[in-house]
Amino acid sequence: MPLSKFLDPKNDVAFRRIFGTEKNKDILIHFLNDILGFTGKNEIKEIEFLSTIQDAELASKKQSIVDVLCRDENGVQVIVEMQVAKTKRFGKRAQYYTAKAYSRQSNKDDQYEDLKEIIFIAIADCILFPDKSEYKSKHTIR
Repeated sequence: MPLSKFLDPKNDVAFRRIFGTEKNKDILIHFLNDILGFTGKNEIKEIEFLSTIQDAELASKKQSIVDVLCRDENGVQVIVEMQVAKTKRFGKRAQYYTAKAYSRQSNKDDQYEDLKEIIFIAIADCILFPDKSEYKSKHTIR
């Protein structure tokens, strides 16, 4: 079987190389603006890559590693995950990653109203929500 000269973006290493490097930062910015429908004053112009390893605060807690984590110029964090196979607990894992990123942005003297939203984007090579007919769905935790 001949090897392709292209990387499979569903592979974690290739995915991170395409979307999670300074060299390709413009690809991620264009992707985020496109998929989120951001234009004009809402458009993301700059991002800062953050560590994809979200260490546990306590040794007894679970460490999590996301594919891509960045923050835009307004302080909004975006997690981008590639999901190849459908798993029962993917929704809970997405909530966990998002909650962890949300709670980690607060420092001792910060006010709760200063907390910024967290956007979680899953690029899936499977159907995650069979009851949804659209390719894109929005879930809000209130």
